[in-house]
Amino acid sequence: MRGFRPLILGIVVSALGAVAVLSGSADHAGASASLVAGWNNVTYTGAAGAPGTALASIAGQYASVYRWDPVAKQYSVFAPGAPEVVNTLDQLNPGDTLWLDVTAESANLATTFGGKLSIAASTFQPASDLAIYEKDYNQLHPVGTDDASERYFAPVTLPDGATITSMVAHFEASGGSVIVRLDYTPLSNGSDAAKVFKLAEVNANSGTSQTAQAFAHTVDNGANVYFLVVDLTGGSGTKLRGVSIAYTGG
Repeated sequence: MRGFRPLILGIVVSALGAVAVLSGSADHAGASASLVAGWNNVTYTGAAGAPGTALASIAGQYASVYRWDPVAKQYSVFAPGAPEVVNTLDQLNPGDTLWLDVTAESANLATTFGGKLSIAASTFQPASDLAIYEKDYNQLHPVGTDDASERYFAPVTLPDGATITSMVAHFEASGGSVIVRLDYTPLSNGSDAAKVFKLAEVNANSGTSQTAQAFAHTVDNGANVYFLVVDLTGGSGTKLRGVSIAYTGG
């Protein structure tokens, strides 16, 4: 069994090469819905515990799991049935980024791991045709402080059946407030504001990043439409630089 661990590590290095970048977080849109047989880069969202216990819901459906150790600068591994000397990964924690070798697809995979959806600032559109603003690949800001230039919208596409857990807004708030809301409304609604429901909100007048926990809600794309609303009240002193939405399931 002495050659067991280097062999598995070689497979993981090959997988990393195919993915090209391992940033330390699984910020892939729809990660929980795209787990397939083979190597998957995922974020663990369950309770802390030994790998065998934490992944009990998918027992028999994966061959090994790897987590990068930035201190030791090497991977820790857990492979069910392997000798203790091989299994150097002794605990999974919420938020861990993992390489998981899936051997069989299962509905349980989507509920064990979470995904993140990133929305670039460049996708937002002004609510008013009179808005005067500037944007580039991932930055949006009003030119002036007039009311017409404050509000912007962007559509959000999440997996059906997903549960939204949190939202992170990245921005600059040096001359006013930045308000970012994740909302939904029934598909049948027109412009009735009373039928627009808030799922998460960031409200800041300083800083560059803020996280908001989401209200309990299961995404239903057959009944609702989902979107982001951002209000920038400080002219060029308030800038949006992208939003990330975390979810489980789907």
